Amino acid sequence: MRNQTPFALCLIGGLLLIGANYTGGINTIALIYILVHSIAALAPVYLIIDILLFILLIIAWSGGVAVILGGFLLTTSQIRLGKLIIGIAAGFGLISFILGIIWVVMTFGWVGLLALTWLILNTAWALGLVLTIIARSTAK
Repeated sequence: MRNQTPFALCLIGGLLLIGANYTGGINTIALIYILVHSIAALAPVYLIIDILLFILLIIAWSGGVAVILGGFLLTTSQIRLGKLIIGIAAGFGLISFILGIIWVVMTFGWVGLLALTWLILNTAWALGLVLTIIARSTAK
């Protein structure tokens, strides 16, 4: 069985994401939906965009389960699909995390960023997110 270590990292990271009830990517997808629908020139392709965003929403919503499924796919011949699922599940979480940091700095300043850093260092979802990103990058 190939990619045993990335699968183990995905399993641990996915369980941490499930335990932390992390679905941070949903807010990012909702923001993308609002931004896309505010552009009138894209009206002819709204249906296609909505279908793609719905698929991304399902993967991001499943969070840790999608990471575990992607980790399992890394051990089969479907490595690209596994990396894609992990990338979507963890990637939107990472994007929403970065947007959250920007929001905290703009709203509360550097003191808020210090408080956010303390919270991140003491939460399971941050560790799960880091483990899944490491697993995706080390899979061959």
